[in-house]
Amino acid sequence: MRIESSLRSNVGENCQKNIEMNPREPLHLPILPKPSPGSVSSSDLLAALDCAPDGISITAPSGRYVYVNPAHCRMFGYARSEQVVGRSWRMLYPSQFRTRITRDAMPALKQVGFWIGRLPGKHRDGSIITQQVALRLLPGRSIICMVFSATERFEGGDLRDRLFALSQGLLAVADTSGCIKQFNPAWMTMLGYEAEEIRDHSILDFVHPEDRDFTWGKLVKLREGRPTRSFVNRMCTKSGSHLWLNWSASSSPGDNLIFASAHDVTEAKRAESAVMAGIAQACRADHQQAQFVAMASHELRTPLANIMLASQLLKNHFKELPEHLIEHLFGEIQSTIRDMTSTIDTLLFAGNVDMGRVDFRPASVSSVREFEAMIWSAVNQPSSRVVIVIREFAGEVHLDRALFGHVLRNLVENGLKYSPAPSPVDVVARVRRGRLSLVVADRGIGVPAVERRRLFEAFFRSSNVGATPGFGLGLFIADRAARLHGGSIRYRPRPQGGALFLVRLPMRREDHDKQDG
Repeated sequence: MRIESSLRSNVGENCQKNIEMNPREPLHLPILPKPSPGSVSSSDLLAALDCAPDGISITAPSGRYVYVNPAHCRMFGYARSEQVVGRSWRMLYPSQFRTRITRDAMPALKQVGFWIGRLPGKHRDGSIITQQVALRLLPGRSIICMVFSATERFEGGDLRDRLFALSQGLLAVADTSGCIKQFNPAWMTMLGYEAEEIRDHSILDFVHPEDRDFTWGKLVKLREGRPTRSFVNRMCTKSGSHLWLNWSASSSPGDNLIFASAHDVTEAKRAESAVMAGIAQACRADHQQAQFVAMASHELRTPLANIMLASQLLKNHFKELPEHLIEHLFGEIQSTIRDMTSTIDTLLFAGNVDMGRVDFRPASVSSVREFEAMIWSAVNQPSSRVVIVIREFAGEVHLDRALFGHVLRNLVENGLKYSPAPSPVDVVARVRRGRLSLVVADRGIGVPAVERRRLFEAFFRSSNVGATPGFGLGLFIADRAARLHGGSIRYRPRPQGGALFLVRLPMRREDHDKQDG
C-alpha cells in the first residue's frame, strides 16, 4: 500500500524524504483502516517507529532500503537515514556473511513469511557487529527488519511477542525433532490450549492421529534442509474437534531450527467436501438414470415386440386365422399391456417416492377380517404358494393402504421370483402393543453377505440372480414405503436357506402424527 499522502504530515518526515529520493520504491505496509477518533493513523505509526529503541528498517522488493529508523542508523554508525535509504541491504552485511541470509533467511521468508536468527553486520567504521535479527514479509513482498544488539539481553518471549503479534495464523519455531520452542498467541486462541500445554511439546502431539505419519514425513524433509510448501493436515483442539490447517515450513540447519506458519482452511475444506459430495451424488444420479433407461428399454422392448407381432398377424391374416387363435392373440395383447402398465407404474412410483412426492395417508382397519382382506389384496397373488397367517390382532390398525400394498406385494413377489416352485412364501402378521410386525420368508437363493448392505438401493440386483428378469426396484420401493410409515425393513438370512424380511410399522395414530410433525 502506498502511503505517500499519509506521510505528508508533520510526522514521519524521514520516511517522506526517503520516498522523494526513491519515487519508484513504494513503501508497503499492512493496510490500515481509515483513522477514526481514538485510532492510530499511519503518521502516528511512523512516528512511533522513529522513536523505537530497536533498529527497524523496511526494504522494497528490489532489496533497497525505503525506510530506516534512527536506532537502526545508530547501530551501524550512521548519523542520518539519508545515508542508508536508497541503498541495498548488502552495504550493511559483508559478502562473507551473506550466505546465511540467502541460504536460511530468504527461503524461510518465502515459505513461512518470517525468520529469526543472528547475523553479523558491518559497522560504518569497518568493524563487525553481531545482531539478533527478526524478518517479516509484508504485503507487496517488502520486508520489515527488526534488529537487536546481541550484547543486549532479550528473553525469547520478548522477541516472540514483538514479531509473532504481526500474524493472526499459527507461527512457530521448533527444533528439528518437532519440539515447539516459540509460538504466537494464535495457538492458544485457535486450538484452545494453555501456553504450558504447548511449549516444549512435539507438534505431532497436536496433529490428528490419521495425519501424524504424513506430518512426520514433512518433518524428516525439513531436517534434511528441504523446505516444505503448502501441505494440509488436521490439528486437534482441546475441545476434541479439529481444524484443517495449511502449513508452510522452512528449516535453518545451522541453528537446528524449523520455522513454520499455518492458516485455517477449515471452511474451505468443508466447502470442498460439500462440493465433492454434490459431485458424487450427481454422478450416482447420472449412473442410476443410465441404469433406469437401460433397464426400462430392456423390460419394455420384449412386450412391445410381442404386441407388434400379434397385431401384425391379426392385421395381415385375420380372415385366415381360426377363431380360437384370434382370441388367443387378443388375450396375449391385453395381458402384455397389463404387464407393461404394471411395469410403468412401478417405474413412476419409484421415481416419485425417491423425489419425496408420495404422501402418507393412514386409514383405520378395525377388525381382523378387514385386516386379512387388506393383506390378500396387497399380495395380489392367487398362487397357492403364498401362505398367510395372522398370529394376533390386538387393537385398531392405521395404515396407508396403498403404501402398505407396495411393502407387502414387493416382498412377496421377491420371494416367489427367487425361490423354486412349489416352495411356499410365508407371510406372518402380528398386531400388538401399538406395532404391526410382518415376516415374509422364502426358501430361495438368499443374498450374498457382502452385498446385503446394498439390498435396498435403487436398481441393485445381487450377483446370484442369474437371468431372472427385474429392475432392482422392488425392495427399494418396499423400504421407502415402510419408512413413510415411520417403520423399517430388516433382512435376515435363513439357516436352512432363503431370505427372511422383518417389517415393523408403528400402528398408533399418534405415532404417525409424531412422524408427520
